[in-house]
Amino acid sequence: MSKWDVMNEFIAVTHGANHVLRNKELFEWFFLRNDNPDEANVIVAYDQDKLVSLLGYIPSSFYFKGEVIYGAWMAHWMTLESYRNGIGALLMRKITEMYPISAGQGASMMNQQIVKKMGFKFLENIPKVVKVFNPHKISSLFGFKARNFSNVMSEIRLQEVKGRLTPEIYAPDWRLYPAMEFSTLRDLSYLNHRFIDYPFMRYHLFILGPAISPAVCVCRIIDAMDVNGVPVVKVGRILEFFYPETEAGTNQGMDLLRGVTRFLKEKDCDYIDFYCTKSYYIDFFHLNEFESDGEGELPSLLDPVDTGRKTQNFELYLSKDLHARFPRAAEEFFVSRADGDQDRPNKSYQGIIR
Repeated sequence: MSKWDVMNEFIAVTHGANHVLRNKELFEWFFLRNDNPDEANVIVAYDQDKLVSLLGYIPSSFYFKGEVIYGAWMAHWMTLESYRNGIGALLMRKITEMYPISAGQGASMMNQQIVKKMGFKFLENIPKVVKVFNPHKISSLFGFKARNFSNVMSEIRLQEVKGRLTPEIYAPDWRLYPAMEFSTLRDLSYLNHRFIDYPFMRYHLFILGPAISPAVCVCRIIDAMDVNGVPVVKVGRILEFFYPETEAGTNQGMDLLRGVTRFLKEKDCDYIDFYCTKSYYIDFFHLNEFESDGEGELPSLLDPVDTGRKTQNFELYLSKDLHARFPRAAEEFFVSRADGDQDRPNKSYQGIIR
C-alpha cells in the first residue's frame, strides 16, 4: 500500500478516472487480507520502473468434502493497452503457482481465451432463474415474456438479521449441505466480512433454523439506472441461498424463499434474479415459480443497466494434486453471484472516489 499512489494512477489510466477501485476504502476491503497491513493482494508486472499490469485476488477458504483448502478468487485484471500481448497470462500463471485453487467470474473475451489455454474449467453460462412481478414493464423493456408470474402474496414474513453474526446464530455443519461439498467456505467470518462489513452497499440477511443447520438467504435491492442516471428497473438480486438437505431443512428453505419473495415484492421490485451453478438449487427455485432466463434477456449488469453481456461466466483452476483427489470437483463446484468480485459497486458509486 506504500505504492497506493502508483496503483491509483494506473487504475485511472487503464479504466478511467471515475473507476470505483480508486476509492481507497473499497480497494482495501478487496485487497488487504494479510497480517501485514501494508501488503495488498495484487500481482504486478513492471517494465523497468513502469507498472504495466495488475491482477488483484481475494485469498479465500474453500470447502472440499470436509477439508478446508486455501485458495483465491481472482478480481480486477488491468493491463496497459500496449502491453496486452501475453503479460496477463504470466500473472494468471503466477496465481496458479501460489494457490491450489484459483477461481473467477465475469471473464472478458481476452481473459476467456487465456484461461482455456491454461487448463481452467470454464463455464460460459451460470444458470439463472427469475421471478417477475411486473410482466408488462419487463416485457416492454427487455422483451422477456414471463410465464410464471403471480400476484399471490405468501403469508410468511421474515425477521431480518441485524448486526454481526455470532456462533449462537450461525455455525453450520457442512455435511448437511452436500450440494455445496465443493465451494467457497461460507463460514461465520466469511458472511460477516462479505456482507455485514461491506462498504457502501446494503445487504439483507435472513436465517431460519438452528445455528448448526440454518437456511440462509442474502439479497439486495438494486435501483438500476441507465448510463445517464435515469431509473430503469428495480431488481431484487439474491446473492446467496442454501439450506440443509434434510426434510426439516427443505421445509426451512421453502419458507425462507417464500418469505424473501414476499419481502422483495413489498419493496416494489419488478423482478428477482438468482445465479447458481448447482441444478439442485435451480430446480428448487423452479418449484417455487421461478423460471429460467437462459438466454440472458434480463440484464446481468445493473449498475448501470447493460444488455450487452447476456450471461455470467465462471472459471476454475485446480492443481494436479487436487484434481487427482477430487476428479469431479470442477463439474460439481457450487457458485453463486456473491462469489469473487461480481457483486460490486460501479457507476452509481463513482461519486465516492477519494
